[in-house]
Order: sequence, then C-alpha cells, then structure tokens
Amino acid sequence: MSRKKVEILARAVEKVLAVRDRWARENPDLLARLVRAHDRAAAFVEDHTNLDEVAEILAAPNRVGVTPEVTRRTLAGHMKVAPDGTTRFDDRSLLVGRNGTSRPDSTQAAWLYAQIVRWGQAPLSAELLDAAKAVFRADLFDAALGAQGAKFADEPYDGIGAFAGPPFDPNDVKAHLAAWEIKRSFPKSRS
Repeated sequence: MSRKKVEILARAVEKVLAVRDRWARENPDLLARLVRAHDRAAAFVEDHTNLDEVAEILAAPNRVGVTPEVTRRTLAGHMKVAPDGTTRFDDRSLLVGRNGTSRPDSTQAAWLYAQIVRWGQAPLSAELLDAAKAVFRADLFDAALGAQGAKFADEPYDGIGAFAGPPFDPNDVKAHLAAWEIKRSFPKSRS
C-alpha cells in the first residue's frame, strides 16, 4: 500500500443536502431537525467502529450495490488503484462530515459553478455565480448545529486544493477561467 495525498481535490463536496428555499423558510424547525439528523448520520458513517454495518447497508442493490468489502475499504480511505490489488490510503479520500466538511461552503459552490462554465454548460455571469453561492447556506447549518470549527491542519489555502490550475478565488471566477481553455461555448441566448 502506498501513502499519497488526494490527487484531484484536497477538499471537495461529496454530496449536498438540498431543500427548496421556500420549504426552508416555511419549515425552519423541521429543517433544523433534518440537518441535525444528517449530521448524526455523517458522524455514524465517519466512526470507523461502524464501518462493517455501514458497508452492509450500502451494499444493498437499491443503494450503492457493490460488495461490502469494497465499500468498507473506500470508507476507510483505501482506494484500489491497480488490477493487482495495489491500494493507496488517504484519510481525505472520502469526507462524509468530519472536520466541518458537511458545512455548506460558498467557495465550493463557486468552484462547481466555475467548472460548469469551463465545460460550456452555462454562461459566465455575476448573477449565476451569486445564485450558485447562495445555494450553499452555511447560516441554516449553523443555526441548526452551531459553527463547526475543526479543520484539517493542511487545509488548502484557497479552500479547494485542485491538482492543476491556478489557485481559486471564489470572487474572481473569470480570472480563474482565463487560465483554462474553454472546451465548448455556451450558446448565446436569442433575445
């Protein structure tokens, strides 16, 4: 087994718990309970004493549908990287909720939006960037759980830690994208 750092992103959104804005405004108590339940579930998954049970649950055909051994290995940070069984270990390869990773982060939203623009799936606009950032509502998370302070000691300074490209500034997506060749143009709207 070799020890290597995460190779694509040092900090990446794995999954997002999302609700409609109107529903959140109309159901603040229910939303807070949902966020707390999600936090407890993430903590359960992150607790390595529960890996066997979590792997069995996720192995079901109506869930992930792979063998419990594969799921357990992945949750533990051991990624098989070659047909001969060679694995790499990194405790950051799958972050479910530890070290504040389940807390919504507008930098992550901006980075995801930048990738959508980069690959020609949306136009670049300040309005769309603001809309993307507004989806990741740390205020709702904090209201339900309180601010989460624990972070990795080697947290990427730009909040992303991408393997290639310039450092990411969530307030200057245009400059970030200027370093990349855009693969496909977004069609101009007919107005």
